[in-house]
Amino acid sequence: MDVKFEKIRRQVNSKLENQKLYARTLIAIEETIREQNGTLSPVAYFGAIMTTLQATASDNEVTGALLYLLNEVFPVLPQSVIRSKFNDIMPILEGVYELNKDQQPIVRSIIGCMQELLANQDASIWGMPLAKKAYQMLLILSANASPKARKAAQDAVRSILSRSPPPCTIHPAANGTAEFILRVLNETTKNDQHATQQILSLLQSIIPYWPPNQFSTLCQSLLQLPKFNNIFLTKAAFDVFETLFDAQETDIDEPKFAALLRSICDMKPAAVDDRLLPTWLMIISKAYPAYAKVNPGQCGADIATVFSVIFNDFQQESRSYKSIANCLIALIDYCITEDMIIQASQNIENGVTQIVSVVETGLGVHFQPAWVQVMSVQQALFKKLHFASSPLMNGCVALLGELRLSPAESYKEQLDKTLGAAIATMGPENFLSILPLNLEGSGTGDIGRAFLLPLLKTYTTNTNLSYFVNVLMPLGDRLAEKGQQAKDREMELQAKVYETLVNQIWSLAPGFCDLPKDLTTAFNNTVAERFSSLLYSQPELRPTVAQSLQFLVEKNQALARSAASDEDLQKAYGVSKTQAQENLKYMSQFSVNYLAVFFNVYSQIAAAYRGFLADVIKSYLSVATPQDVNDTFKKVLGLLTQALEKKTGGSVSNNDPTVPPPMSHTMLDLAVVMIPYLDTESIELLYNGTVTTLLGKEDEPALQKKGYKVLKHLIDSTLGRQVALNHIDELQAKVLEATASCTVSARKDRIKALFAIVQILPSSDLHFIPAVLSETVISSKDSNEKTRNVAFALLVEMGEKMKQGGVVKNSKLEGLDEAVPDAPASISEYFTMVTAGLAGTTAHMIAATITGLSRIFFEFKDDISADLALELLQTINVFVGANNREIVRSALGYLKVCIVVLDDSLLSPQLVQVVDSLLKCSHQTKNHFKPKIRHIFERLIRRFGYERVAEAVPQEDKKLINNIQKRRMRAKRKKSAANHHGESSDEEEDIAARQSAKKVGAGYHDAYEEVLYGSESELEGSDDDEEMVSNGKSGLGKNASGNTKKNGGRDTFIREGVDDTPLDFLDRSALARITSTKPQQKKQQQQQSLAQSAQYNDEGRMVFNESGDSDSGEEEETGEEVDKTDYYMLAQKSAHGFVRTEQNKIRFKKGGKDDDEDDDAMDVDGENKRKKKQRVKKQQYELIGKEYRSKRAGGDVKSKDKADPYAYMPLGKVIKKKGRSKGPKVTFTGRVKR
Repeated sequence: MDVKFEKIRRQVNSKLENQKLYARTLIAIEETIREQNGTLSPVAYFGAIMTTLQATASDNEVTGALLYLLNEVFPVLPQSVIRSKFNDIMPILEGVYELNKDQQPIVRSIIGCMQELLANQDASIWGMPLAKKAYQMLLILSANASPKARKAAQDAVRSILSRSPPPCTIHPAANGTAEFILRVLNETTKNDQHATQQILSLLQSIIPYWPPNQFSTLCQSLLQLPKFNNIFLTKAAFDVFETLFDAQETDIDEPKFAALLRSICDMKPAAVDDRLLPTWLMIISKAYPAYAKVNPGQCGADIATVFSVIFNDFQQESRSYKSIANCLIALIDYCITEDMIIQASQNIENGVTQIVSVVETGLGVHFQPAWVQVMSVQQALFKKLHFASSPLMNGCVALLGELRLSPAESYKEQLDKTLGAAIATMGPENFLSILPLNLEGSGTGDIGRAFLLPLLKTYTTNTNLSYFVNVLMPLGDRLAEKGQQAKDREMELQAKVYETLVNQIWSLAPGFCDLPKDLTTAFNNTVAERFSSLLYSQPELRPTVAQSLQFLVEKNQALARSAASDEDLQKAYGVSKTQAQENLKYMSQFSVNYLAVFFNVYSQIAAAYRGFLADVIKSYLSVATPQDVNDTFKKVLGLLTQALEKKTGGSVSNNDPTVPPPMSHTMLDLAVVMIPYLDTESIELLYNGTVTTLLGKEDEPALQKKGYKVLKHLIDSTLGRQVALNHIDELQAKVLEATASCTVSARKDRIKALFAIVQILPSSDLHFIPAVLSETVISSKDSNEKTRNVAFALLVEMGEKMKQGGVVKNSKLEGLDEAVPDAPASISEYFTMVTAGLAGTTAHMIAATITGLSRIFFEFKDDISADLALELLQTINVFVGANNREIVRSALGYLKVCIVVLDDSLLSPQLVQVVDSLLKCSHQTKNHFKPKIRHIFERLIRRFGYERVAEAVPQEDKKLINNIQKRRMRAKRKKSAANHHGESSDEEEDIAARQSAKKVGAGYHDAYEEVLYGSESELEGSDDDEEMVSNGKSGLGKNASGNTKKNGGRDTFIREGVDDTPLDFLDRSALARITSTKPQQKKQQQQQSLAQSAQYNDEGRMVFNESGDSDSGEEEETGEEVDKTDYYMLAQKSAHGFVRTEQNKIRFKKGGKDDDEDDDAMDVDGENKRKKKQRVKKQQYELIGKEYRSKRAGGDVKSKDKADPYAYMPLGKVIKKKGRSKGPKVTFTGRVKR
């Protein structure tokens, strides 16, 4: 109510009289309440409005305004007030209605008031004549009023019926409503069918609240409506039936329900009736599933008949094929029972067998226009029958196979989906017995069906593995042998075909290993050895074989963890939880040998291509016994020790991504994979080797990087965390000792390891935080974006740890005396630690500290004192005026965060100082940070208003703030015009911005980045985009995937080859050709573009420059021939040329000033002018109309005694043939050759 009334108050100066009247009436009511020393509560509004309404009942305008306000008050009035005042309010409303029944706004307001009045009454009130009369008035209005009032009355009736007074389950007015509607249907159908449609609209909305004892009478009345041959009336009746069955709570006796369904089926429209047929089909699709809940057996017996009737409509030309298919699919899904499927699979004739026969006929020529929809119905039937699809649907599969031999594009996609459903349900073995592959070319005339292999790969699942082992694997071996024979005979094409077929057959292995029903019998030692040999001998099949072996474990693990019952799992998959656990126990027997195979193969593959093996290794580690896992790990550790002693991974780096890494790198990668499955003893061994050997390998950056990665994963594991805590002092010492030797490539993983250590730090060891704080702050300015993000996360984690409390033992810090007292850990102490970096000796350190402060200030702004926040703001404000741009950039970011999140009480007193520092920064940096500063000023205006900010700006800089305000208002007007709503106030915008700071913005890593980068300037022509791209280099402008935050991501470009050939994405080197920066055009391409723009003479013939025979210097002096590229230089260097501003607007040069300002150097104007004079050469062209050019603005001006500064030129040849004219040669570019 308060929000609504606030909007009404704002309309006091509206151009619409009714809005103005509402606002003035509300203000008058509020003044009356205040005069009586009352509070603006709903009860006070109600009393004042009702008193005024009684006094001004004869004034229609005031009455309408009062009722409008009363309608807003009623929903928030206490129920006790509404009930106690019912007898007083209702007569007043009825009297006003009688006087103003023709005033629709007043009628709608009265309807809203009556709705709340009646809906909040108890059961006893509904027996009173006053309540019955008021409700009867609503019913009459819901059938006969104007459209808006009728809709309001229908909504009121629905709302009242939906709010039954306790303890009633059915509203006391429900029976009266039913009697009224049935009476209207019986009385008005013949004479006023329009009124009948209106009452049907009401009926459709209140069907869920219809009294159960009236359902049969209602259905009989609805069945009579189609007899009047009014299509609109019939459709309205069908809509009510649809809603009736959709409610699924019909209280109709079973015999009456069956009779009702038969009556509805008898009303079936013709197949060509595109208006009524879809609605009738919707009724059937909801009525029969409802009947199946009442009597599933009888519904199943009757379903075949109605299914056949509807299915035959596919033979007719109709635009309702999709509706027909959806109805049939619903009948299949909800009306076919499991008992019917079992009987049909036992060759017992029933509704399922009849439906299957009907569906098979759908592939005949008479149904061809609807084949797509027919196949979708067949697809649904395959899924419903599941394992029983064979043999019930064998004939259908054979017909689909014939169509697939020469499919049309119109139905090929759906045909493949239907065949896929057949494969998934009946299994590849049964499917291929109907449609064999015939790949061996026996010469008997059998049709080859290699096109089925991709379908088998996609849809094979939960089937018998034995078929693949006994049939498909030997088939693949025979084809491979034939391929080798063809290769020996130098039949390369045929050999390639066989090789492709073999690969496609093996690509089926993951599907057969996806929860097979016969795992323990089909997957024997021979098969296991075959899979192992393929991993060694067939590199191209390694991902496929590895995925197959992974599925054998993971799919059974998923089933064993399922919450479903064994009965449901057995019915759905043919495998129970007990079988799944037995399968896992069986596969654990192969784990040791397979792990050895995986490790060997892993060491042979390049690091970029072996991720799939890491996944399958994890799967088999999870089913291996703890003893086997730890024995395997000790072997890995032994190989790692040997490799480190040999120093095979030394300082020689190999940049070839296809070459496997050194053995030491491989063993460390395997150790990381094995960490979650190791026992405490093995983790101790890995921990000791990591902290003593790897962290200090400055000469081997890759090993050092992997050492920090191992340490991070160790601490993340449960046992590893306990081991690290047991050695926490040693761990801190080793990590701090390795600080100086940390290489650039290992920095990110070192910060991650520090993050993990800080998470487990005891409260007594918080001195580790200041020890690594400086390194973390510096890392927040690292050139690597991921390193920066991890550093920011570590800064926040340190703050959280300090906030939890503890002791910082300063005596343990390097360089401090043991007598230094300990400091209690707190968030204020943490800020003190970070601010120490502001005294750094380098600009980089200071800028990094400011950036880190902005991040932790945003995170802990509510946890620090106001004095600390104010002190930080004052300190950083000084750095805004620094002479170093790196420091200024960070300081501006901090200011922006403060403006968004800091309280007004702290920020407002510092407004003058903030504005002064911003203006000083703008002057010192020669507009280098112009977009950022302009955006901050815009934020300040939103926060404090234009007048307040303008007061803080000195007179000499007023022009800047005025310009910003004009641009803001212009942008807001454009925005409001585009969105078709009123302008939002600065206060609303600021509230929205501050609320966005509390949640993560779309496309941003966190709320901090949303504040710093997401709230871009609304000013038109702003070049914040460019600033954002440049800012992304210094920190937080991107998300974890490397995309720039603004606009969701940075553009990606493809760098073409030397010969302009398209990029081959299948090439392994394709990734190196993808870049985030736009490639520059090469000189060769530029020369080609110049060659393509050759010159032509008047007759259209190409003219070649034959200046090679003459002296180029003479050409330049005479000006007879000028290189075409000189036009650009002339435009740039000419005193009459122009440049384009950052807003892409043209600006003409004046007075020889150099507009191209170099942001990185403080240019001296005089020096630039002298240099420019030296560069300017004799003009070879005279510009037409230069005497008309304005000196102070763009465009031309008229002059006395001269022609107007424009000319009409004929669209013909303007250059005469050579030698026929002595006048100047005029070109369309506006130039005259002398």
